[in-house]
Amino acid sequence: MAAPLLSPYVAADETSLGDAVELLRLTGHSIDKTTLARQCRARGVRLVKHGRTLYASWSDLLVVHRDWVDAREARA
Repeated sequence: MAAPLLSPYVAADETSLGDAVELLRLTGHSIDKTTLARQCRARGVRLVKHGRTLYASWSDLLVVHRDWVDAREARA
């Protein structure tokens, strides 16, 4: 797991989508970065771009991931 970079431009709750994907993989319900970004946009989660990296609130990412997993399991 990558160590978070302390930056004055990123709020304390924000994490990069790449780091979030790595952490969410530990749940047993992997999601790729493109799908996570698409789900965030569909749910109106604010994505902030610093350089080429997208950041979002970790709390919001957890909710998006939970809803995505629930929807997948409901279809199964």
